[in-house]
Amino acid sequence: MKNLSDHEIIEANLIVVLDEMERQNEIEETYLPGELSYGDEMAQIREFIEIAGEYGLAYEYINCALERHSYKISGKAAIKLLEVGLLMGFKSGRENDKRFDGR
Repeated sequence: MKNLSDHEIIEANLIVVLDEMERQNEIEETYLPGELSYGDEMAQIREFIEIAGEYGLAYEYINCALERHSYKISGKAAIKLLEVGLLMGFKSGRENDKRFDGR
């Protein structure tokens, strides 16, 4: 079995979480006018991961979406998100998340 690089693990884990979020299109109702729509946010996160390789941005957007809306993610996805956080060493660039920043 091949050992995966941190980047490969991070990308795969983010996709697992995003896939679960995308299957919850009923959450679209909780997005407010004037903010990025559910569909646009999911597409933007996927682009950050799959096209741009901007895993940090994708991770921050996922965390913010999970905090703002009533997504439900499985224990497996929660662990994958935790692994990403541990590998990347931060939660977000927001002031109130500074204590989680290990960079």
